[in-house]
Amino acid sequence: MIPESFIQELLNRVDVVDIIDKRVQLKKAGANFIACCPFHQEKTPSFTVSPSKQFYHCFGCGEHGSAISFLIEYEGLSFVEAVTELANTIGLQVPNEEFSEKININENSKLEEALKIANNFYQGQLRKSPEAIAYLKSRGLSGEIAKRFSIGYAPEGWQNLEAAFKNYKDETLIKAGLIQKNEQGRYYDRFRNRIIFPIHNAKGIVIGFGGRVINPEETPKYYNSPETPLFQKSYELYGLLAARKEIRDNRYALVVEGYMDVVALAQHGIGNAVATLGTATTLFHIKKLTRYTDEIVFCFDGDNAGRTAAWRAMNNSLSALTDNVQLKFLFLPNQHDPDSFVRENSSDAFRALAKEAIPLTEYIIKYLTQDNDLVSQESKVKFLNELEPIMKQFTAKKLLLLFKKRIAQLVDLDIQEIDQIFKIKFKNEVIKNSASRNNRIPMSAIRRYCLFVILEPDIATLVDQEMFLTEKIDDQLARAIIEISVAEEKKNTASIMHLLSSRFDQEIISELQTQLASLDQTMDINKEADALRLSIRKKLSSASKKTVLDQIKQKSLQSLTEEEKNFLRNMGKG
Repeated sequence: MIPESFIQELLNRVDVVDIIDKRVQLKKAGANFIACCPFHQEKTPSFTVSPSKQFYHCFGCGEHGSAISFLIEYEGLSFVEAVTELANTIGLQVPNEEFSEKININENSKLEEALKIANNFYQGQLRKSPEAIAYLKSRGLSGEIAKRFSIGYAPEGWQNLEAAFKNYKDETLIKAGLIQKNEQGRYYDRFRNRIIFPIHNAKGIVIGFGGRVINPEETPKYYNSPETPLFQKSYELYGLLAARKEIRDNRYALVVEGYMDVVALAQHGIGNAVATLGTATTLFHIKKLTRYTDEIVFCFDGDNAGRTAAWRAMNNSLSALTDNVQLKFLFLPNQHDPDSFVRENSSDAFRALAKEAIPLTEYIIKYLTQDNDLVSQESKVKFLNELEPIMKQFTAKKLLLLFKKRIAQLVDLDIQEIDQIFKIKFKNEVIKNSASRNNRIPMSAIRRYCLFVILEPDIATLVDQEMFLTEKIDDQLARAIIEISVAEEKKNTASIMHLLSSRFDQEIISELQTQLASLDQTMDINKEADALRLSIRKKLSSASKKTVLDQIKQKSLQSLTEEEKNFLRNMGKG
């Protein structure tokens, strides 16, 4: 575990502007820097980076954070990797309170090295295999494409990787998913007689492999590396590293079903395709893709398996949906996959088909009405019952409103009746929105003062801490801000926000970040803070007096103490 004190030191010494500017071109805009957001598609810059606050914030999509969180989100690093990379930029050595953390870092390095060696071995074996080369040529792939995607070949045989590693029985090879051990204790290669597709992370490092059979009679058709500390299928997309530029240029991402689909489309000049790794599309896949485009087209074979996969992808994607993101569905003619369709028709024909992809809501209606004519009352009820769980997952408010209107037309109701039918959903929505409003940070004098403390932590004093912790201030966030600002010797805005994020819900932290980003930086913060502090004290004093007065009112005049009588006399003078 990395000591918290080191993270605070790091956030106080690195410059978030410098870190981001090396990866995203920033332009000066007053006291801040701006750019088009790297986390969602936009034409007008809404991404701001503040040198004084040491954090970034996008007013379009809401992404925000420190230099650490930027590297995690932008480059796909783990927390430890992001901290280590930042430390390296300023010449700091990352300490570890527990030796196990150091072991984990070393183990990941060993896994990366093992996968790199295996990747070189597989590529070398491809060049030596006439059979594998003939197979790739039969699929229309050139040597140039094979090189671009680092395609390799795992030959037949049980222990071919023994030639690539000095210690074939090294535990690292098992953890990397390169070899397996059976019940008899025998070691053997995981991939045998398969075309090998290396899977890269955002930094271009090989983190796993996918293997496709050459012999169509062998099963399974695709075989992937197991999940490891480097490779989690629900987070990664095959081909994204190579496709990022073309996704931006084409303004949409194409999600296909297999490695060969991605490579074959690239061979035909369609380079904006990616594939999931033997799993259904997840929320994390969608979030990754929306960094490069606001339109995602799912492409599936036209058979039953393709339709089933499409419906699963739709359900998994709903929670990632916003009014700025379009999800569409493309179904190829029966007996076709992307490769065969392009070869039989043309790249232009495929692109034209992609442009006519079915929008999400139309696809949902089409799927649910393919065997339901909506003629009888019972069939309409069935339709509404099947829609209800889908609508509960919708997070795109404008799209939801239009979707409800379309549903109302189909079942011959008005939108108010649709709302009534789905009253459980909308009741929950009201509760959720109400809870969200309750969690919103009111801009009271106390909260506004705390915003200034986050911007200028030295404003906070021990007197403030005593006032916030002992007086009647029932605001846990405000109390925490003052406590942290007084206690921490080395602090800035980013380091305080980092500490707060470990104590409070993300929703509260997000709104706090938005309010910080919106503050006018030209104001005299110290004068504003002094005025607010005085206002808070007056309100606390007034509230305290009212409490005492309420208590006195409950007593008879004869039972009042001398102190209480003096209090009433002074109140009269006031």
